[in-house]
Amino acid sequence: MASDDDVPRAPESGSITAAIWGADRRALTIGLLLNVVASAFEALAVATVLPSVVRDLGGLDLYGWAFSAYLLASLVGIALAGAAADVRGPSLPMLAGAGAFVAGLVVSGTAGSMPVVVTGRAVQGLGSGAISAIGYAAIARAYPAFAHPRMLALLSSAWVVPGLVGPVIAGFVAEHAGWRWVFLAIAPLVVTGDRKSTRLNSSHTVISYA
Repeated sequence: MASDDDVPRAPESGSITAAIWGADRRALTIGLLLNVVASAFEALAVATVLPSVVRDLGGLDLYGWAFSAYLLASLVGIALAGAAADVRGPSLPMLAGAGAFVAGLVVSGTAGSMPVVVTGRAVQGLGSGAISAIGYAAIARAYPAFAHPRMLALLSSAWVVPGLVGPVIAGFVAEHAGWRWVFLAIAPLVVTGDRKSTRLNSSHTVISYA
């Protein structure tokens, strides 16, 4: 008969918190959350400001493509980043995804026509898909198994706040600073999140944090 010592016990809350927010993983956790918040905010904020974009630039016939291009490209980004992570590890795909997302934000934020906005949205989607895929890969590689459910919950929660306040903030920014800043102001957040994300060696082992 098994003794009490042989029965698996759930990890204590303190150990889970330490595994996620301890000094060795705090920067990674913050970086992953910032990247997800930025991606979620942009995905939701565009619906608020797109009417202003169309009034300014025209191109009503491309209105739906501002969303479709993002979603379709994000699927491609997920597939490409996942395949690249299997071969080269998560570091390079994460950098490429963040770079693409920032580039797409700049393209859309400085666009002079609706086709350019749609192009920027496609590039954003490519980067967002890569960030999402590599975020889950980073959890699998960098956190102990008992902390995975909590980290997955945190990433899911990172969509909640942008969903609640994102459209309001986007509307305020568009009214007082212009719709372009809804795109451009997100770029520094993505750069900060990427700088805080993990650096991985070729063996996929966490070696240091920014």
